[in-house]
Amino acid sequence: MNQNTQLAVIFDMDGVLIDSTKYIWESFNQMVQPFGVHFDVAAIKKYLGTSLRDAIALWKEDYGIDVGEPSEFSPKSHSIAMKLMEENAAPNPGVLQLLQDLRKNEVPLGIGTSSYAWRAEELLSMVGIRDYFDVLVTADDVSEHKPNPHVFLEAARQLGVAPAHCVVIEDAASGIQAAQNASMKSIGYLTEWNDANELRAADRTIRSFDELSYDVLARI
Repeated sequence: MNQNTQLAVIFDMDGVLIDSTKYIWESFNQMVQPFGVHFDVAAIKKYLGTSLRDAIALWKEDYGIDVGEPSEFSPKSHSIAMKLMEENAAPNPGVLQLLQDLRKNEVPLGIGTSSYAWRAEELLSMVGIRDYFDVLVTADDVSEHKPNPHVFLEAARQLGVAPAHCVVIEDAASGIQAAQNASMKSIGYLTEWNDANELRAADRTIRSFDELSYDVLARI
């Protein structure tokens, strides 16, 4: 792959490729229950797209709780979330068809996620889409997280595609901002956890992956 490639697509993972958000936050709520804290929909929206490291720091500020180090909290909450997902693990509707269409057209594909690598690998393998992606950039690979553009710039670097030729698909305002900061085009994926106003900075918003194809993305 080279810098002359006309299109590469970089996906966020949680909430975009996989409908994992509700399971993640249910696991977080089980973890913080002993502190007398419960994250409602408004709280989830506030922290959506934030790395676990940064979220834990914010919880300390907002709720006065200390849940420990992310490296200890993450495996425990992930175990809970995976058990909750076992019977419902699947890519979001339309994702598989889009990935197949992009692969057929030889589009380089990457993931830029605030998740840890071990968790991302397990989750992507669980829903059967890991092999579609040429690169996976995670919280283990960058020091600054969204809205910092580092995760997307690193994905573009590994793909060998100039940032101006990359399209990012995100469900969080911080991710859209990160794409803008990377000088990339962006698509906001609307879910129950966000709204069009929050993603208004995106070049386009969608409610279904059926709205996307190679031809559509190539024109953005």
